[in-house]
Amino acid sequence: MSLTRLGSAARARYLPGTRCAVQSGTPFAAGGRRVCLRSLAERVASSQSRASHNQSSIRTLQKNLQSQTLHNGSRSHILQSAFPKKTAIGLALFIALVWYFGEDIEPNWADFVMNSYEAEDPGNSPLHFHANKEELEHYLQFHIPDVSQPLKDPGVTQFFSEHFEKLAGGWRMTEKDAAEENIPVTHGCRFKSNDPCEDYFAFGTSLGPGSQPWNYWSIMDGHAGRHTAIMLQITLIPSISHALLNLPAHASSFEVDSTIKNTFLRIDKQIMDSARTAANWFPAANAAAIAALTPAFSGSCALLAAFDPSSSTLRVACTGDSRAVLGRWDPASQTYTTIPLSEDQTGFNAKEVARLAEAHPGEPDIIDPKSGRLLGIAVTRAFGDHRWKWDNDFIRTVQAKFWGSAPRPQSKTPPYMTAEPEITETEIVRAEKGDTRFKSDFMIMASDGLWDRISSEHAVECVQRWMEARDRGQGEVKKDPRLQANPPQFGAPMEDPGLEYNAETGGQIEWKATPEYFAIEDENAAVCLARNAMGGSRRGLFMGVLSVPPPMGRYAVDDTTILVVFFDKLDKDAVQAVSKASAGEKKSWWKLW
Repeated sequence: MSLTRLGSAARARYLPGTRCAVQSGTPFAAGGRRVCLRSLAERVASSQSRASHNQSSIRTLQKNLQSQTLHNGSRSHILQSAFPKKTAIGLALFIALVWYFGEDIEPNWADFVMNSYEAEDPGNSPLHFHANKEELEHYLQFHIPDVSQPLKDPGVTQFFSEHFEKLAGGWRMTEKDAAEENIPVTHGCRFKSNDPCEDYFAFGTSLGPGSQPWNYWSIMDGHAGRHTAIMLQITLIPSISHALLNLPAHASSFEVDSTIKNTFLRIDKQIMDSARTAANWFPAANAAAIAALTPAFSGSCALLAAFDPSSSTLRVACTGDSRAVLGRWDPASQTYTTIPLSEDQTGFNAKEVARLAEAHPGEPDIIDPKSGRLLGIAVTRAFGDHRWKWDNDFIRTVQAKFWGSAPRPQSKTPPYMTAEPEITETEIVRAEKGDTRFKSDFMIMASDGLWDRISSEHAVECVQRWMEARDRGQGEVKKDPRLQANPPQFGAPMEDPGLEYNAETGGQIEWKATPEYFAIEDENAAVCLARNAMGGSRRGLFMGVLSVPPPMGRYAVDDTTILVVFFDKLDKDAVQAVSKASAGEKKSWWKLW
C-alpha cells in the first residue's frame, strides 16, 4: 500500500515523532479525523523507556498536571441536575454529533497496528509508507530523533525533578484522611524499576485481638517474578487480622507473636501445597496448574507492622530483607534517634548463618561469605521460592512439565528457606497535638531498594529535616523560607561527587545518600526519601537513575517501596467533625451551561 493511498491525514498521523495538530486540507478540517503528532521532548520521554515506564510519557504528565492534585480528604459530593430538560437536550446534541462523525472516527487497520504498541511505547510507529524519494529523505532528516540531545538540557532535568512525586508513585494522607480512616497519617511511594514492578504494599485498619481496631502496614518485595508478592498483598493483612481477632483483648505478647508467626507459615504452606498438588494432579502444560505454581515459582519478602492504638504497642514482623526503623525524639540532643524494628535476614546476618549451619550440618558452602547469598539468593527467609524448599527430583518434574526453573546447584537437604518472621515489640510515643513537651515517633518501612542506598540513621535524619522544613513552611515544604531562598539549581551535566566505580574490575557505580547531598523539596516524606536515595542534590545522578531502562534499571536502583507513618495522636476535633460529616452526604446542584 502506498502512502498516498493512506491519505494525508493518516500519513501524518502515523509518521513517528510528530505533534498533534489539525492539517488544513484534510478531512479533519471539515470535522474529520484528528492527527496525532508528538514533539521531540515527548519522543525522548517515550524512547527513554526507563522514564516512560514510571510516567508513561512527558505528554501524559503535562496533560494531567492540573488533575493530579493531592487528595484533600473532602467527602464526595452527589451531583444532581436541576434542569433535566437541558440535560436531555445536551445528550441529544452529543448523540447527534457522534452519529454525524461516527464513520470518520471508526478505527481502521492502522489504528489496530498502533494499538499493538501503544501501551509499550506510545512514541514510536511501525508504519513506514513513503511515496517518493522526497518523502523518504524528509523522514530520514527530520523524524529520526537524537534521543540524548534533550537530556542535556537542564530544563528537562528540572521538569522531571518537579514531577518526581508522580514518577515515584507517591501518595499521602492528610490529617483529615487519617481521622476519617482511624489510622495514623501515612505517606508512601512505589518507584518502579523492574517491568513489571515486583514490589507491592498494603495497609489499612482491621480487627485485632478482642475484635478491637488495629492498624496494619505491609511491604512485599518480590523476586523471580511478582506473583508471590501479589498473593501476599491480597492475603497477608486479612489473614493476620482474622487470626488475631480470635484472641482476647488482653492477650499476652507471646500469644500475639505466636499467632502472627503461625499465620505467616500457614500462608506459605498454602502456597507451596497448592502448587505441589496442582503439579501432581494436572497434566503437563495445564493452565490451572501453571496458575497455582506461579506463586511458588517466584518468591517474596514480607514486612508487616501491626499497631494497637489503645495501648500504643507496635509489632513488626519481618521475613526477608525489607526493613523498618523508628525515629524517636531525644530532648537531650534535640534530634531523632534511630531504633531498629527489624533485622535484615541475609547471609551477612550472623544469626541467620548460625541458624542455617545448625539446620544443615556438613554443608558449609551454602552461604557465600562475600555476597551473603544462600545458594545464589540474597535472602535467607522468604515466601515461595520452590527451588529452595522442594527436593531436586520434584523440581525437575515441574521444570519439565510446566516450564519451571532448574534445581539450585549444591542443593542437598531442602528446605533451606522459611517464611517464619522475626517479631519485635515497641511502645510508641504519641504526643497530643499542640503539646510542645513531647514529639511523636515516626516509622519508616521500605523494601531493600531504599536501604541499598541509605543507612537507617541517615533515613531518619532525612525525615527529620523534612519535618523541620514543613514546620518552617507552616505545613508546606514548598513554602520553607530556606528552600525559597536557595531554590534547586539545574546546571550543565557533569559527574557528581560521591560516586565510585571501577572499570578494570567491573565494579558498577555505587553511591550512598548522605546528609551533604540531601534535597528537601517534596511535600511527601516517602518521596523525599526516594529522591535522596536516587541522588538528592546530585542532579546528574538523579536524572541518570531515572533514565536507565529495564531490565538494567534494577542495577541502578531496585524497585523501591516506602511507607512513612507519623504516630501523632489524631486531632479529637477532626475526628468528631469527620464523624458528623459521615452521618450524611452533601449534595450540590450543577448547571448545564
